[in-house]
Amino acid sequence: MASSGQLSDILRDHQAGQAEQKRASEQLRKDAVRDIAGLCDSATSSLSSQLTRVLENQREIESLSRDCAHLVQTHARSTAKWTKLVDQFNTALKELGDVSNWAHVIERDMLDVAATLELVHASLNPNSSAKP
Repeated sequence: MASSGQLSDILRDHQAGQAEQKRASEQLRKDAVRDIAGLCDSATSSLSSQLTRVLENQREIESLSRDCAHLVQTHARSTAKWTKLVDQFNTALKELGDVSNWAHVIERDMLDVAATLELVHASLNPNSSAKP
């Protein structure tokens, strides 16, 4: 059997080993917490800078979108003006065509009237068959 001195040595060695393991575990825990905190800080910093870029891009897109909407409105107004001018031009061309057609009808009617008058004149003056 082991003597009581040996048992107390074993107990002291055991307690010293446990204390050493506890200190090592505590140091590992502190290192892990420190490393995790550093990782979280790094991730937060990276995400923060990416979020800043995303927000800047969003502001840029919104600004460009407003500019584009303004240009579309300007283009729509310009297009409406051009459409109105083209419609007015088409109406003027139709009216010109109507006037031209009217002039041709009047000309034909006048030729018919002139021919009729010549026939009447010829029938009233049978002796003058030759035209002056």
